[in-house]
Amino acid sequence: MKTLHAGERVWLVLNDRANRIEFQIEYAPATRSDTHETLMMYRVDHWVLKRSHRWPLGYYDELRQALDACALALGMPNFVTPATAPDGTIISPEEQRERWRAGLDPRTGRGRNDLSVA
Repeated sequence: MKTLHAGERVWLVLNDRANRIEFQIEYAPATRSDTHETLMMYRVDHWVLKRSHRWPLGYYDELRQALDACALALGMPNFVTPATAPDGTIISPEEQRERWRAGLDPRTGRGRNDLSVA
């Protein structure tokens, strides 16, 4: 998953595997239906060329929450805490993300489909 800052308040989320835009995140006013108050929120839409055909994934208070929702929808786990490898070493969230993007198991560093035991 890659994120492009496309405008002052607009981000595009790309799917690495398909090489295409999957979501658009826009920081804009949103009105709550129950209280009718207007809040500034990050709106995540499934992206298609015609704006009228887009449908929302959700509304979020923070950009990090919006990006996490996109990653979850694309199938990438949410790496926010360090993990412990089978040998007892600690793997940072950044390293887990890099391993996942490379097609490896985030904890072991081996291929995700590799079922052999060390």
